[in-house]
Amino acid sequence: MNYANPLLIRIRGLAQQLHILRPIVRIYRMILSEAYERKFRDLLLTKISEGDLVWDVGANVGLYTRLFADRVGRDGRVIAFEPSPRAFAQLQSSFATEPNVILQQIALSDFDGEADFYVAERGPTVTDSLVVHSGSSASIRTPVKRGDSMYSIKAPAIIKIDVEGAELEVLKGMTKVLGNPGLRGVFVEVHFLALARRGMRTAPAEIQKILQQAGFQVAWTDASHIAGLRKSTLEHQR
Repeated sequence: MNYANPLLIRIRGLAQQLHILRPIVRIYRMILSEAYERKFRDLLLTKISEGDLVWDVGANVGLYTRLFADRVGRDGRVIAFEPSPRAFAQLQSSFATEPNVILQQIALSDFDGEADFYVAERGPTVTDSLVVHSGSSASIRTPVKRGDSMYSIKAPAIIKIDVEGAELEVLKGMTKVLGNPGLRGVFVEVHFLALARRGMRTAPAEIQKILQQAGFQVAWTDASHIAGLRKSTLEHQR
């Protein structure tokens, strides 16, 4: 199903206005339990090979970073981007001695410079973001880079993006990276509620279009996760 469909976006918006969207999402995830996000995660991991370079954009405390590091092996590399101070401290604790994990305490977006980064002073760090959330209680200044500015000789083979409503800007800031044929897959968690609060209800469709124009075949693995796979890669697999 195409969850970026304008009709579905309007239905989401209406449910949000009626204050029933969040309970529906909560029930949906409760029913699916472990199945939620599993298809996204499993597909993502199957596309990573030993020796790959993987970008984990919005690494948080490193749950995916650990899975990626195990998949790429000692000859591969994982670059974990995470601006949240508390989350980054946990990343350092977990990966400081791991030779195949590179930690970057910066946010990726569509410009180079600095920006306000909103954090929860208590509780989980999963909603810390460049975007204000209801649980945000403080803001700090954080370095910001475009993905294209972080791109050097070797292109990432796989990119995972989970940035709590700033995913469109991340993709807009890595047009050169997206165009590199060495990039086989881009996997994005799309935060519909955060985007809607920003007045960006069309952003999911824009995300889909950016990936398609860069040569990726796009599929939604569930109502919040989108996978873009390089068409040439899919044709080779056939």
